[in-house]
Amino acid sequence: MLIPFDRETGTVKSAIKVLIGLCRPPDTLRSSDASIDLQTRQKEHIRKQKELSEERNLISEIPAMLLTEKNGIHFRITGRADLLSEDGKTVIEVKTAQPMPELPATHHLLQVLFYAHALGCENAAMLYTDPDSQESLEFPIDPSDAKMTNLWNGFLEDVSLFVQSEWERHLKLNTALETMSFPFDSTRPGQEEIINSVQDAGTKREELLIQAPTGTGKTAAVLTGAIPPVVTNWRILFFLTAKNTQKKILAETMDKFIRDGFPLRTIILSSRENSCPMDFERCNPELCPYADEFGSRIKTSGVIQKLTDLVLMRPEDIMRESVSAEVCPFELALYISQRCDLIACDYNYVFDPGIRLKRFFDDDETASRCVLLIDEAANLPERVRGIWSPEIKTHWMETTWKYAKGNRKLQNLLRPWRKLLQAYAEQPWTNRENEIRLHDDIGLPGINRRRWQKLLGGDTKAPKEATLLSRAITGFSRVAERRDERFHLLARKEGADTLIQWYCTDPSTFITEEHSRCSSVTGFSATLEPLNHFSEELGMGKSDILTSRAVGWPFPPENLAVWVDTGINTRYRYRDEQTELIVGKLRGARNKTPGTWMAFFPSFSWMEKIALAAEDAGLDLIAQRREMTERDRADFVEQINEGDHLILAVAGGLFAEGVDLSIPDLRGCFIAGPSLPSISLRQKLLQERYDKTNRDGFLHAFAIPGINRVIQAAGRLIRNSEQKADLILLGGRFIRAPYFNHLPDHWFPLRVIRNGKVSLKHRR
Repeated sequence: MLIPFDRETGTVKSAIKVLIGLCRPPDTLRSSDASIDLQTRQKEHIRKQKELSEERNLISEIPAMLLTEKNGIHFRITGRADLLSEDGKTVIEVKTAQPMPELPATHHLLQVLFYAHALGCENAAMLYTDPDSQESLEFPIDPSDAKMTNLWNGFLEDVSLFVQSEWERHLKLNTALETMSFPFDSTRPGQEEIINSVQDAGTKREELLIQAPTGTGKTAAVLTGAIPPVVTNWRILFFLTAKNTQKKILAETMDKFIRDGFPLRTIILSSRENSCPMDFERCNPELCPYADEFGSRIKTSGVIQKLTDLVLMRPEDIMRESVSAEVCPFELALYISQRCDLIACDYNYVFDPGIRLKRFFDDDETASRCVLLIDEAANLPERVRGIWSPEIKTHWMETTWKYAKGNRKLQNLLRPWRKLLQAYAEQPWTNRENEIRLHDDIGLPGINRRRWQKLLGGDTKAPKEATLLSRAITGFSRVAERRDERFHLLARKEGADTLIQWYCTDPSTFITEEHSRCSSVTGFSATLEPLNHFSEELGMGKSDILTSRAVGWPFPPENLAVWVDTGINTRYRYRDEQTELIVGKLRGARNKTPGTWMAFFPSFSWMEKIALAAEDAGLDLIAQRREMTERDRADFVEQINEGDHLILAVAGGLFAEGVDLSIPDLRGCFIAGPSLPSISLRQKLLQERYDKTNRDGFLHAFAIPGINRVIQAAGRLIRNSEQKADLILLGGRFIRAPYFNHLPDHWFPLRVIRNGKVSLKHRR
């Protein structure tokens, strides 16, 4: 549960905003202060507060605390009132709004009533101010009025009854904790070590990194270790993952816990786009029938009870019940998440400042009760780098420019950015490069977030490119506020598009800012070696409360035979002439050992050349495509799992990591080369960053990411103790530094094929 509750004294300690958000959903999801960006709201709020303070001799920012009791539950509610008269008889709460409301919103009334009760005021007022016109509308409120008294007492009644039910539920959870056990019949090697490490980190509120091979069963072990300290200390558990397949694994694991008698309330969040029951190209509350009367429909439909009774709330459950109740599934899921013990969601809901879950992470006290479990943690730095590397594309601008025809204000807003993009739209660039670094002082146009939001943010008819452009401009403004040596301004070509981008080489600080506010953080992945590299990337390298664990391979060593074929040269300039050799290797494997074989390549272009040559040679195969919809991906996995296929895919791509395959006749896989990232200006800037901090730039920017892609791809092979397979690494670089030094221990001894002869190579 979101609010802290002291079970010994029966006391709820909470900020008034948190308490209201927990038990009073918004009346409507349509235009209000939510349509105004945070920076604008804060600026207008301060302006109006100062103006009223001077005009009426009011005192600003008054701390308030109310001690009260209802149904045996004691409350210690805190907050900070906007304005108070000098005689202490009148309190005023200021809110930004556009358009002006006909009546104060219920959650605003509750807030001002709290201040009136806490400060002993006879009178109160809700004042709304428009950040554009700076006009205001004031609603006087009599706290002693019967309607207001009933509203406040009804709120306390609801909160107290809710806390009582949560108290009883947690008592049952604590009792069930005594018999809670690992959700499967037995543990695999390494799982006990993971369970103990995670539980210890959660209890001590520490940071933990766990590297464990694919097939270890990390999800079940991490959850088993994380749950006890979360339940004991009434904390909130977040399972962060970038992939729907991992959410499915989590749901299956939690279903086992629940069926075994441990009812940990769990919700799995989908994106806003995937949660929408309407056929809108983008979310539009002004036209959506599920946005109006949101609060009353939740209350009268009983949808909260229906969903929480399930204990495990999957996206399809939320969609079904929300449509029945005629409320927005996404907003309903966010509201219910406050009543859950475990929330599974994407990384962005914690680390993206534009969409993070404000209910949990805007307030430091609430954030301090959140426990983060970061699945596939090796991927998090790149995701956060993307969040802080906003880019603007030519076709977004040109589509928006056409839409803006006849709209002088919008054209004036777009013109300087369009001119900037056009300056770099002509080929050839210097040395015919597809990517160039721009001087930071080229004169980026100034950014007024409010103007962008006003002209594009609320435009329900604007094309999706206009929305993407507006979001990118917001990203540019965030960088402008935080810009330092980590950010580099780039221009590059992608097909017919020209892009201008702020590229962030070091996202670790932004990761640290979020997880340092939480109770504890555990990152786990099959590829976190070397641990010191990833602890730095994840912003944990300087922590004195960091523990690292590397768990060994859980299966019999003889189940995996690793071969290195040095007869193939996988360096870029030799790839074309290796095609016939590689096709021959694939044909030979299929003929000698019938069944399914996989082959992973470092790029689509090379994979496609091999696929074309293999088909010309009569080999039957299926290959990953560059553009695949979610349905295409599901069909591809289904086809793979039928068995008896030669499968070509890209290392580091969709089917090389984070996907559970159940191929009945998998014999082995080929991996061509160490899968280094492509050489680009961005990768060179990363290399430069490491070199400047006295680290081996090539190792950290190229070799480690490349070998980790190889390890992830190889992880598709062995998933249980009965499976046996061959892993064939193509290329002599695998037996040379730095790649050789970073291969997993359980791959040794390597069977090295050189000049047709096989020799064993052991770890030095």
